[in-house]
Amino acid sequence: MRGQKLGAGLIAQSQSALPPFILHRPTSLGEAVALTRQHPEAVIAAGCSDLVAQFREGLEPEVLISVQRIKELRAISNNAGVLSIGSSVSHAEGSRSPDILSTVPALAAAWGSIATVRIRYRGTLGGNLLSRRYRYEMPVILSALGGQMQFHGGDITTLPVSSLWDRTLGNVGILTAVTVDTASLLWFGYERSMRPLSTVSLAVRKNAVAGLTVSAVCGSEYRRPFVLSHASEATDITELDPVAVGEVVAAQLPDEAGDYTGSIDYRRHLVGVLCRSLLAEATGNQRKG
Repeated sequence: MRGQKLGAGLIAQSQSALPPFILHRPTSLGEAVALTRQHPEAVIAAGCSDLVAQFREGLEPEVLISVQRIKELRAISNNAGVLSIGSSVSHAEGSRSPDILSTVPALAAAWGSIATVRIRYRGTLGGNLLSRRYRYEMPVILSALGGQMQFHGGDITTLPVSSLWDRTLGNVGILTAVTVDTASLLWFGYERSMRPLSTVSLAVRKNAVAGLTVSAVCGSEYRRPFVLSHASEATDITELDPVAVGEVVAAQLPDEAGDYTGSIDYRRHLVGVLCRSLLAEATGNQRKG
């Protein structure tokens, strides 16, 4: 045991003592945006499950803005083929949402399979995304679905989930929701049986003009997710060949995906197997899985 800063008592050696900080708890989006403009270096908090980990890693915020009391950030809706999920929706809430279950049931199932029970009840969609940790699974799941992050009060208003690691976010204001276009979505599935080595999220969409697009996102605890895709001339999902498409998609995995836990050849083979499994389920052709 050791003493906390400012003589506040004793804590275990595994914990980190924090200096005092200012806590704001806005009840409206407008109030939260005003606070972020007043305190551009403030830390935004929702479920706080990842925030505790950041504290242990040395984060010492001077200003903390909690968005837990902003009701509109917990809203889920499905309007005109666009599914909108509030950034403060917890993993447990998302996996049980009637709007998600009736629109993309496989998303609800995938969401309910991640993390632990304790984390699922505390962790939020926004925290899972903006923490930008490789081991978190919602970026993998939502990237395959073409998810778009919606921001308010910053320099940008919309950013694809798949671009999380392509840029420094900078001044984005408040993440309000993630939207998914479900109008053209034919099938979605998530395979995490080989986690932490590899996970694969896969979606099949009907193109506006002709053909189908298969979008697959390969995740890992050790590398950023990689977005892979294949355009097919097939007119129906049952016409897709799981073996052929799986091989084409897996071949796109870049060399940098290989590391000490698995060579690039092994990772491509593994991703190909997982893609074939998902596509076999999508097409109903289990013999080709």
